[in-house]
Amino acid sequence: MTSLGIDHPLVCVRNLAEARETYLSLGFLMKPPGMHPWGTSTALVIFRNQLLELVGIGDESLLEGYPAGDFLFGRHVQRWLDERDGVPFSALNSTDAEADEAAVVARGGHCEGTIEFGRDVIRDDGAPDRTATTLKIFTRPGLPRLTMFACQQHRRDLIEFPKWMDHPNGAHGFVSATILAEPKDQPAVRDWLATLHGSEAITDTGRGFTVFTGRGHWRVLCRDAARAVFGPLPADLAPDGAPSVISLDVACRALDRVLPFVDTGGFACQKIGSALVLTEHARLGGILLTFQEAPAAP
Repeated sequence: MTSLGIDHPLVCVRNLAEARETYLSLGFLMKPPGMHPWGTSTALVIFRNQLLELVGIGDESLLEGYPAGDFLFGRHVQRWLDERDGVPFSALNSTDAEADEAAVVARGGHCEGTIEFGRDVIRDDGAPDRTATTLKIFTRPGLPRLTMFACQQHRRDLIEFPKWMDHPNGAHGFVSATILAEPKDQPAVRDWLATLHGSEAITDTGRGFTVFTGRGHWRVLCRDAARAVFGPLPADLAPDGAPSVISLDVACRALDRVLPFVDTGGFACQKIGSALVLTEHARLGGILLTFQEAPAAP
């Protein structure tokens, strides 16, 4: 098994400002929007070793920048946004991107290439500094919406500011992220996730399978099985049928801290088992959002 864990599936949206206001209204703290050097704009919810990231197109003139081999991060986001909001790309938390690349390639995976980038920041003490990030892009033919990348933050201390992490709704990370894949596609998805995380990370369930990562787990479900977890699914949720992430399952300290924001914002929701499921995917960036009570990681 690699060290790769779920870091931040990218919720790509056509209207970043509107999506950011939606997540603020749900009780998340969010830093002011920023820009990737390859032209995508970004708004972050910061957790310990994880992020909830909203991404839009900020500057089309930069979308050809920072290639990883033939792969262009900005163009990948733009391509899938031309079809719909949602998650076409997920970041995996890495503490050693080179070692993780080697492990994935040894299991038959393909790395398109490497992106190195940083941003100038001002620390709390007023001193200038610069972030440093390494990305390793992993793709699998036939599963374009499950493109993944190892993300090693060399200066996480310049990203995880405590004042932005004490979210009023009590959220503190991801329990899981849910991939919708029909039975005919699940063998390919299973092989891809085994390539990334190791076959020993996979556990069969009565409704599909689960892949345990260094941080949280992937839940892989077909549409029929997903109804038992989320209730009735909107017909236009992932309507193309391509395997893709359809839900981020957020860990929170108590549902009682989330409910006032849900009620005030008028979000449609339902309680399924121990989870609170928000179902208005058009408001949430093309995904469902669930909240589950879970202890914070040390």
